[in-house]
Order: sequence, then C-alpha cells, then structure tokens
Amino acid sequence: MARESRIRLFVTAVAVAAVMCGAVVWKIRLPFPGWWPLASFVFVATLLESLNTQLRLAAKGSTSFIMHMSAALLFGAWWGALVAAVSTLLGELYRGNPAIKVIFNVSQRILAVSLAVLTYQALGGHLPPSYLGGNGALASQVVQRDLGVFFVFATVYFLVNSTAVNTAIVFSSERSFREVWNLNTRGVLAYDLAASAIAVLVCWLYTRFDSWLGFGSLGLIGVIVPVIAVRHVYGLYHQLEDSGQELLQVMVKAIEARDPYTSGHSVRVSELSRAIAVELGLPAREIEQIETAALLHDVGKIHEEFAPLLRKEGRLTEEETALMQTHSTKSADLVGIISKFKGFIQDSVRYHHERWDGQGYPAGLSGKTIPLGSRIILISDTVDAMTTDRPYRKRLTLDVVIAELQKCKGTQFDPDLVEVTIGSVAVRRQIAGPSAEAAEQDRVPRSRRVSWPGQSLWKIRGA
Repeated sequence: MARESRIRLFVTAVAVAAVMCGAVVWKIRLPFPGWWPLASFVFVATLLESLNTQLRLAAKGSTSFIMHMSAALLFGAWWGALVAAVSTLLGELYRGNPAIKVIFNVSQRILAVSLAVLTYQALGGHLPPSYLGGNGALASQVVQRDLGVFFVFATVYFLVNSTAVNTAIVFSSERSFREVWNLNTRGVLAYDLAASAIAVLVCWLYTRFDSWLGFGSLGLIGVIVPVIAVRHVYGLYHQLEDSGQELLQVMVKAIEARDPYTSGHSVRVSELSRAIAVELGLPAREIEQIETAALLHDVGKIHEEFAPLLRKEGRLTEEETALMQTHSTKSADLVGIISKFKGFIQDSVRYHHERWDGQGYPAGLSGKTIPLGSRIILISDTVDAMTTDRPYRKRLTLDVVIAELQKCKGTQFDPDLVEVTIGSVAVRRQIAGPSAEAAEQDRVPRSRRVSWPGQSLWKIRGA
C-alpha cells in the first residue's frame, strides 16, 4: 500500500474513533457550564497552541494540553473535548495546515481527552475533582484518591496522544515505531506527567475565583502569565543551546577542511552514533552526550602537527602513526576545557580508539571498561570510513560493511553493539545512505530539536 494511502487510512481510523468516543461522552455529559467559561478556556488553549515548539521528529508540542485537561476535569469529557477540538482547530487554521493534518490533530485530541476522562471516572474519580472542595468537606482519603487517579488520567492522555502522533510519523517516514517513540516521546513522557500537575492548579484557581467573585475565568490569568513566561525562558534556553551546537559544528568543519577526504565526517559519525544510541534505548540525556562526543571526537586534529599527516597521500611511517594516535588524547584535552563536557563526554572522546580486545589506544582498555560512548563512536567512525569514497577506493556497499563488522566483533568492536547496529533497520538505512530526496525528508535540523509536552502532528509527508 502506498505511503499516502496508509496515512489517509490511519487518519480516517483516528477520526472515526474520535466520533465514537464523542458519541459516548455526549450521553454522559455534565450540565452546560456557560459560554463564557468555555470561551475563556478555548482562548487560553488557543494562545498556548500558538506557542508550540518542534519535537525531534516531524511533530510539534505545546502547553495547550494544560487547558484541555483542566476543562475536562471541571466540565466533564464532552465539554473538555470540545475545548480541545476548537482550540486545536483554530491553531491548525492559523498555521494554514492542510485538511488531513487538521482532521488528524483535532481527532487525536478529542480521543485523548475522552479516553482519559472515561478512565478517570471508571476508577472512581469525581468531576469536578474532590480536592477542589466543590463537594463540601470530604474525607482526606477521597481527596488523595482523586489526586492519585488524576495521574492515571494524565498518563492515558499522553499515551493516546503520543501513540497517535508517533504512529502517523511511522507511516509518513517509514521509520520503526520504536525509533520514533524514542526520539519524540521516551525522554519527555515523565516530564509531561509532572507538567500536567499545572492542570490541577488551573482547576483550583478557577474554582476559587468562581466562589469568591462569581467569575472563575479571572483565575486563568494567574496561570497563563507564568506558563507563557516559563515557556519563553525554556525556548530561549534551547535557542542558546542550539547556537552552541552550531558553533561546534562550524569549528569541526574548519578542522576537517584540512583533509578533503573527511569533509562532513564528524557530523556523519555524530548522526550514526545517535542512531545507535537511540536503538539501544538509552536515556535522552545520554543520547545527547554521545552525539556531542561523536561530533568532537577528532577535534584534537586542529593542532598544527597533524596538518602534514592529514594532507599526506601515502601511508604513514611508524613515527607518523604514533603521532597521529595522540589525536584522541589531544581531542579529549580540548573537550575538557568546556566544564559541562568533562566526565562522560570527555572520556568518550579520549577512548574512542580503544578496542574490545584491549589492543587499542591510548590506554589499552578492553571490554566494558571502555566507556559506552567510546564503543559506539568507534563503530560509527569505522563505518563512516568504509562508506566514504577514498583516493584508493570507492565507498563499500552495505553488505561489505556488515560483513566487516561481523568479522571484527569481539576483537575490535563490542559484539552486542555490532548486533544492534546491523539488526536495526534505521541504522542500516543510515549506513546504506538514503537518496537525496529521502535524506532531505528525514533531515531534522538540530535547531528544531526541542521537546515540549502535548504533541500534535506537524508534517505528514506526502499528505
């Protein structure tokens, strides 16, 4: 089945599921809360929807989920789903997205809110929650129960949301679900759940202002200002982080300009190392550290003594080889100048030429005494050397590369990492080298690698 057909079939299935859930929650809807409360929640949710940021892979996230959850807890599943649908629709129309994206994003938000509230009620949660004090003096165990069930509510919301978005990306990008999940969701799901607690604050402020002034929507002002402020600071932080990463890439390219045959080498090693780390299911922070270490693994070659060795076309002498082998230590020394790179990143750089059998350099480490980052970089570094055109040979094919990895596992390479590398469809695709069109489709600029809760599909290719 063609990619476009699979996408449209999946979007249709999500839309049908949303309509079915909507029919269920309509039958058990709470009384109409009034136009002004609904309009207030829609306005704030739409505003937050417009402040979205790019996730790692073809999706965006926003803090609008806070208002979706709050409206659902205060007014019930039907009205909460309505707030989510209308605010998402307005956000999608504002961005000028095509119809298929609008339908998908609106549908998956309705589905997430409806299923979350139905689960919440099935477990005995009150609407509105008992911890808001709306039902008079209640026993403390009832309040504790509603708070506990709230996090089940939030978990269901994010699982439905993330599963729908990531599945759509799988169909559009032809990546594995595990890869997409690790890139977009795995590292931020716990954060999403923690951030969802703000929805409880929104509900509390709304009910307090409603009881004091008879105008609960004023309580939303107490939430929207700090949420936008935090979101703005968060965005500035990631812009600064991305700028630093771009400066590192400029420096690496300047170093590689000395050797015309290694242009782009460090960036490719960094991308392949990241792909292997993702396939291992490592935590998001560790993946980022390995990616950074791989980018900087040859930075020591900026020293002048390496310049003639990099330009030399023939084989190096023993003395020249010994000098060249000092580049890993010099790279680590340079990396260590940046305090945040000391430790894991610096060690990964220093030992990236250590071999599994202990015959590497600079320290002769062996087995798992070699840092994991170093073991990953060694495989990526070697693979890139094999798949790059050289003066004396053309790039090797995927089959030859796999054969070489198999041949050297247990001696040069960590055997477990070799199995992960050759067993991963995503990693094999990257080793083989995508076509120019596929490479452009799969490219995600680092400046867009910002994680923020509440996902929505941003780019369905071919739709």
